[in-house]
Amino acid sequence: MTSKATITVHKPREDVQRLWTSSEYQARYAEAAEAVVFKDAPGDRGTEIYVDLGDSGPVGKLGAAARSLVGGASRPKVKDDLRRFKQQVETGEIPRSDGSPEGERAERKLKQRPAQPLEQSELDKAGVR
Repeated sequence: MTSKATITVHKPREDVQRLWTSSEYQARYAEAAEAVVFKDAPGDRGTEIYVDLGDSGPVGKLGAAARSLVGGASRPKVKDDLRRFKQQVETGEIPRSDGSPEGERAERKLKQRPAQPLEQSELDKAGVR
């Protein structure tokens, strides 16, 4: 099973390829990719970047644990790299919000837990009936 990530950058292909290899815009996890392909986007809408991570390895909890131990380039990390690259190339900066000043990161998403209903005692403390 192969893992792929794709993004469209609204800049000419020659510019995107040049910036991709520059040290200023270097993607940390995407450089470990098996293949990176640049294509002109349809309708003169910029450049499509296709990142092929190759064989994603074993699946399931055991496979995820093995990948995290060896620090492999997982698809979410590569997608984060692509998103940051696009933001920096198109706008010159990586936008931040007050809620997550460090930006959107796969590591932060992995720590999130689903919402849980409040117990009645917690609702009473909050004054909700």
